[in-house]
Amino acid sequence: MSKKPQPSKPVRFTFVRKQNKIIDCTTTSPVINHFLDMLNLSRAYNTWLNYAYDLKIFFEVIRKSPEAVDRHDCLAFMRHQQRQGKSDATINRRMAAVSALFNEMQLLSNTRDIQNPVHPGRSKQGHRQRSQSLYRRHAKRLPDVIPETSLKLFFESLPTWRDRTLILLMWISCLRVSEAVAISFDDIDCGRRRIRISTTKGNNPRMVFMDRYTFTTLNRYLDEERKNLFPNVQEIFVAFKGKARGRPLTVNSVQKMVNYYAQECDLPHLHPHLFRHTGITQLVQQKMPEPAIRKLVGHRRPESLLPYLHLGDDFVATEFEQAQTSLNYAGRLHLLPPGGAK
Repeated sequence: MSKKPQPSKPVRFTFVRKQNKIIDCTTTSPVINHFLDMLNLSRAYNTWLNYAYDLKIFFEVIRKSPEAVDRHDCLAFMRHQQRQGKSDATINRRMAAVSALFNEMQLLSNTRDIQNPVHPGRSKQGHRQRSQSLYRRHAKRLPDVIPETSLKLFFESLPTWRDRTLILLMWISCLRVSEAVAISFDDIDCGRRRIRISTTKGNNPRMVFMDRYTFTTLNRYLDEERKNLFPNVQEIFVAFKGKARGRPLTVNSVQKMVNYYAQECDLPHLHPHLFRHTGITQLVQQKMPEPAIRKLVGHRRPESLLPYLHLGDDFVATEFEQAQTSLNYAGRLHLLPPGGAK
């Protein structure tokens, strides 16, 4: 007997906000609700939120219930995203969210009827079917580094101590934008110029440190701009204008701020995470020990720093020459002409 097709009911997403922060997401699909609830309990806040948004985008294009989604739908979504001009990395990330949803559906199912249309599991022979994955192949992107002249131009265009402090924290202290906006007064240890970062990717709290200039800039912001305003708001960075006045800054508001001043400086490629990329790369170039860098920036695995080792041909050439001068192969081995001594 043939299996009845599943009903194709569009999924609707509802996001609940409190003080300009999304605190909940519910849908008309019980299985998606379960999946998001599982993520909310087991993953970092931003991971949960990113999965929710990526699934929302998928189901806005593919107007079916999860149980009715098949491989043709996934391909249709990929074509749609390609026409929208989305990068391979963005398409892969959204397909990964769909794949993770189907993995959870498989765990919930007591049968083997559910197949993951994005990334099929193992074949009957027990070998993973890599060739059937729908992930787009693309070259790994190397983190860009902001040139010193561009950093200086952008930094000087910022009109407030608040914005300058945020940039310095993302650059010098290598914070993610989500980590910077979540800092509260209780997180700061002024005596040691350090900050406890509790809202992190992967739920891995850590301590980060401020150089003297960042610490001075933070104090200028608190003394001259924040002052005694909004005493009930524990977050350090708040909005001073518009409807959001008195509310903590969000990731989106910082992204808009960076984009606005980047356009003013004719630096359209700038985005908040690029400051963190630059800071980490500079620490690598200054030969700060890699375990210390990983501890500072919140990387657990040694290979996480590999993308930042793209130091440039000139830098590598200089380092190579210095190494060869120290090694002095020719002098130590007394190299002879071809054919040996005559």
